[in-house]
Amino acid sequence: MDKITDLMRFSSVPSESKSKINRAGKTLLTEPEGTDKFFEAFDIMDRWRACHAYPINTFQSTLRTKLKDHKYSDYIVAQRLKRLPTIIDKLRRYPNMQLTTMQDIGGVRAILKSVKDVYRLRDEYVNSAHFHEMIIDERDYIACPRDADGYRSLHLVFKYKNIQNPHYDGLKLEMQIRTKLQHAWATAVETMGTLLGQALKSRQGEK
Repeated sequence: MDKITDLMRFSSVPSESKSKINRAGKTLLTEPEGTDKFFEAFDIMDRWRACHAYPINTFQSTLRTKLKDHKYSDYIVAQRLKRLPTIIDKLRRYPNMQLTTMQDIGGVRAILKSVKDVYRLRDEYVNSAHFHEMIIDERDYIACPRDADGYRSLHLVFKYKNIQNPHYDGLKLEMQIRTKLQHAWATAVETMGTLLGQALKSRQGEK
C-alpha cells in the first residue's frame, strides 16, 4: 500500500505515442500562443516533463545513500525538472532534437568537495553492474572545459530502468557531478546572464 500511495504522487508517462509527443514539441515552436493547437501541444509537453519526476526522485535517493555510505564529506544533492520555456528554447536552438530524446529534462546534481571526489563518484556509477547498463552517455567538461563560458562539470546520462516499476523505463535523466567551486562558477555565469538579459548559460549573447 505504501508503494501504491508513493506512486500516486507522481505523474504517469503520457499515453500518446512518441511521434505525437515529438510533434507537440515542434508545434510549440511555430504555433501562436492561445490557439487550441498550442494548448493541446503545451499539455502534452507538460505531462511529458512531469513524468520524469519519478526517476529523478529514485536517483536522488540512491545518490544520497551512496554518498552517505561511502563517507563523502561536505556534499550537496539537488534535483530539478527543466523549466518548460527552457525546453522550448533548447528545441529551437537544436532543430534536429526531438522532445522524447532530450536527455536532461530530468536532472540530479551532486556538488562535492574536490575533483578527486567527482571522479570517485563517477567511477562508482560506471563500475556498478546495476547503473553501468543504464549509462548511455558521458561528458567530461572538467577534462575538456567549454571554451565559451569556462563551464566545468562531469555529466552522466542514464536511460532509466526499474524492475519494480517498469512504467518509467526508457526515460532519460542527467546527473551532474561537480565541485563547489565549479558550481559557484556555473551559478555566477547564470546570474550574469540574467542581469544582462542574455542566455550566457546556453552560450548565447555578446561575445
